[in-house]
Amino acid sequence: MTKTNGKYFYSETAEVHGLYLRKIMQLSPSVKLVFKVLEYKGLMTQKELVAESYLPPRTVRYALSILKREGILEERLYYKDARQCLYGVKTPQHEELLSNFACGMV
Repeated sequence: MTKTNGKYFYSETAEVHGLYLRKIMQLSPSVKLVFKVLEYKGLMTQKELVAESYLPPRTVRYALSILKREGILEERLYYKDARQCLYGVKTPQHEELLSNFACGMV
């Protein structure tokens, strides 16, 4: 990992940060905080996001809806409790994998 991408060492986090930088700069601080928590911690439920970010549940729901609208959020089924979802930041490889799956290449 000796390559650099701007001021960051090359990593998946730096790649995701560069990809979504323009979209995120326009958003509110609470949405940015939820994005950063998801970026560093990975997939989390809404309850885990509330506990980790110290934001009210309503603010976390709002931030998740904004991130989903912007196309930044990945939402998965939480198999331990089907009433909840797991949320995470989409990676560039995620889009490629979905398109390859749709074309029957995977």
